[in-house]
Amino acid sequence: MNNLEVILESIISEGKTESQNILDDANDKAQRILSDKKSEADKKASEIMATAQKEAETIKRNEEVSANRESRDIEIAAKNEVIDQIVSKLLDNLKKLDSDSYKTFVDNTLKKAGISNGELILSETYKDALKDADFGNLKVSDQTVEDGFVVKSGKIEYDNRFSSIIKYNIDDIRKQISDEIFN
Repeated sequence: MNNLEVILESIISEGKTESQNILDDANDKAQRILSDKKSEADKKASEIMATAQKEAETIKRNEEVSANRESRDIEIAAKNEVIDQIVSKLLDNLKKLDSDSYKTFVDNTLKKAGISNGELILSETYKDALKDADFGNLKVSDQTVEDGFVVKSGKIEYDNRFSSIIKYNIDDIRKQISDEIFN
């Protein structure tokens, strides 16, 4: 082999070695880049998953609160319906009082209110069963009311209809029924 061939072979060998070193460096660099990008992707994926998990927990809590509220509203509506039915039956029962109980109610209400003069407007159901003499200075009117009674004394009108009494005291009545039934 001549010198030229030896030099050429040496250059080719050095070129192959250099080429292999460049390729090795490029592969190492590519592996590092891939590894770094995979780490970044894993980190971003973890962050996204953590955020999604927090959002899912928040949504779950909100749905639980909403379901509890809806359940409570349904329960309250059902209780109110029961109370309304009881109040309605109460009014119906008061409208069906016997004559003696009705007269006692009228007498006690008049005494309690201190009403001794005026015109007494009775329930149509009891109008014929009670007379002027039953109420002292109060005159029984020809007019009637649906339930309870009304006293007109001059320009003042005392409304003692059962429906009015219940309406006036409805909050207390509803609370008392609720306490009795649901507690």
